[in-house]
Amino acid sequence: MRINETYEHDSILSCSPQGEESCPIGSGCNKISAQCVDVSAPMTLMPTASIGTVNISCQGSPTVTCVTDPAGTSCAVTMTQQICVSVPVRYGVTMTAGDPTIACAPGAPGCSCSA
Repeated sequence: MRINETYEHDSILSCSPQGEESCPIGSGCNKISAQCVDVSAPMTLMPTASIGTVNISCQGSPTVTCVTDPAGTSCAVTMTQQICVSVPVRYGVTMTAGDPTIACAPGAPGCSCSA
């Protein structure tokens, strides 16, 4: 992740092209350096699901089975009906952002940051 920010500062005075030694005494020395940093933006994703009104409708006619017990004293009747169950579901995700962090990148390998 890259962060682009502009910082306001006093303009830096430049010295003559002969090098640092030719700068007036007490004027200081201007250098530019760069540092790679690792910036993390943690986030937590949580699923959501809400169920709407369930609709049920019969499909065709029921089937009926009847079985008489061996002694002839009772019958087991089973009715089976095919039904269509319609369940509307809305799926989603919510996100909670955490506090971002920053850390100095370890060493120069892989860092191509230049001033």
